Amino acid sequence: MHHLKPMRIEGHKRKLLSAALSAALLLPLASHVQAAPSQQIPPEMLSYTTMSIPNGAVYEHDDNQMMYAAIQGDQVRITAIGAYGQIKPITSFSKQNLEYISSFHGTRDHGFLIAGGNIMMKIGPSGKLEWDYSSSSTTPSGLIRSAIQLKDNSYIAALKTPADMANTSKLRLIHFSADGKVIQEQEFPGVVFDNVDTLTPLSGGGFALSAESVSETGQEQVFVAKWDADLNLIWQNRFDPAEDTQNLWITAMSEGNNGDLALAGYYNHPNPDGGYRYLTSGYAMSVRQDGSLQWVQKPDASLDRSMLNDIQPAPDGGYMATGTVNQDWHGTVSKQFVWKLGDDGTTKWNKIINRTTFNSGLFIQPLHISGQKDTALLLGTADGTPTLIKIGYLKNP
Repeated sequence: MHHLKPMRIEGHKRKLLSAALSAALLLPLASHVQAAPSQQIPPEMLSYTTMSIPNGAVYEHDDNQMMYAAIQGDQVRITAIGAYGQIKPITSFSKQNLEYISSFHGTRDHGFLIAGGNIMMKIGPSGKLEWDYSSSSTTPSGLIRSAIQLKDNSYIAALKTPADMANTSKLRLIHFSADGKVIQEQEFPGVVFDNVDTLTPLSGGGFALSAESVSETGQEQVFVAKWDADLNLIWQNRFDPAEDTQNLWITAMSEGNNGDLALAGYYNHPNPDGGYRYLTSGYAMSVRQDGSLQWVQKPDASLDRSMLNDIQPAPDGGYMATGTVNQDWHGTVSKQFVWKLGDDGTTKWNKIINRTTFNSGLFIQPLHISGQKDTALLLGTADGTPTLIKIGYLKNP
């Protein structure tokens, strides 16, 4: 899920750093070459609206709309934002012992799965609590990072628990029945993590997980694993978004129209001019169904200090992503970035939105509207104020 949170800039505490990468996992140079953009004209900005969204809101992609959940007082309130910007309150319910939200997903019965800290709750369509779970009853206890419903109506939760290596975590997976009973708990062996980021349900009935793994030398890599509908681990793999990656973040993972996985995020790397400040670059990558890397792409080098915060499949194939480019050292100046990529990673178009001093793209919801192409809702900020932008073509290109 997505949080309305401040971007990471230089000056924040470093994750575990290592100057050397494992040679066996380095990507070939060709993987990092930005494909030349086509001549397609980017879509226009059709509308721009400032919004009032509570701090700590977490977002969910839905069918032609986006939703967010936020704690307000002693209530969790769920709100939908429609394709034409209409705001629709969906439901509200007691937050119980929930102190913050780390994961929010809609369920097949039009209810919701909410998690945060060591608490997970299944909410029915009317807002009634159907069952809940606390990880404090497990050994060891852990923080629930993500929780989703699978195609067979069961649930999977990913928890991070303390590892022996300082500042790292282990991954614990819990499988729940449709009525919230624990079926199986398993600790993922042999890997430690800086963070566990996303669970993604797959069209085939299984799920995929992304996390930031940490090697014995302290090097961070993108970790991706896939399970089938019978919850058998099919493959696991680690990737480097670039050859000079230092610490990195994964912000989104989605399943493409062709069954491949797409991930987005950003990483720190040394300054080529030898300066002591590290630079930040955004990346998008595609992983084939068999677990092999298909491509890695970065925004054009002229778009200095970039970050990507979301990537989603486009209705006509490929992906749409959003983030931030041209950010200054202090994080006080930036431009919102929107990017259309083909299934093969080639750039179809990119668009810079610059309405205020600090613009940031946080979340993108592609829209399926008959006769319209590359239409999407963008959620971002303009000088710290949440903004909703709709893009599209007044006439198809």
